[in-house]
Amino acid sequence: MLAAGSSSRMGTPKQLLPWQGDSLIVNEIKKSLDLKLVQTYVVLGANFELIEKEINCYPIHILKNKQWKLGMGSTINHGIRHLMNNQVDFDAVLFSLVDQPLIKVQHLSSLISKFDSYPNRIVATKMKSRIGVPAIFPKTFCPELSKLEEDFGARYIIEKHKDDLITIDGGDKTIDIDTLEQYNALLKREKE
Repeated sequence: MLAAGSSSRMGTPKQLLPWQGDSLIVNEIKKSLDLKLVQTYVVLGANFELIEKEINCYPIHILKNKQWKLGMGSTINHGIRHLMNNQVDFDAVLFSLVDQPLIKVQHLSSLISKFDSYPNRIVATKMKSRIGVPAIFPKTFCPELSKLEEDFGARYIIEKHKDDLITIDGGDKTIDIDTLEQYNALLKREKE
């Protein structure tokens, strides 16, 4: 789970914004914990102490990316390097974000099921205008993921490997929150 950003456009740590009785980050953690055979790693950066205090009671691994200011690529790089350097046993990595709260655990399960059928392919979420995360990358892509820098996220590798890609439509659930206006609009939508 990639949660290292400073939420600069939000003006407050979006990871901790309330969502359905929890915070956005706890909402995402609970979805991850509902998945079978998944270990949850959360990569934090900005506001580490504040956010870590909110989530350290869950059975997850919390990583601190000290280079979070470099962007999403650095956060992916940090998480992947941790797995590789600590010889964690895994077949693939599922990337998710805390700012896509409408994505349900069923979508994540669908990605995993599709990956189980095609274990050498990237399985990503199709959105209105792009393809991105949540997405699963087979372990064979980890050396490449570990070299991402700055603000080149998983989309960069998805674009590069279109021939190795399978998508699952995320429908209207792929909205991500970057501003307070977007957050408030999503809260209003959920109440309707």
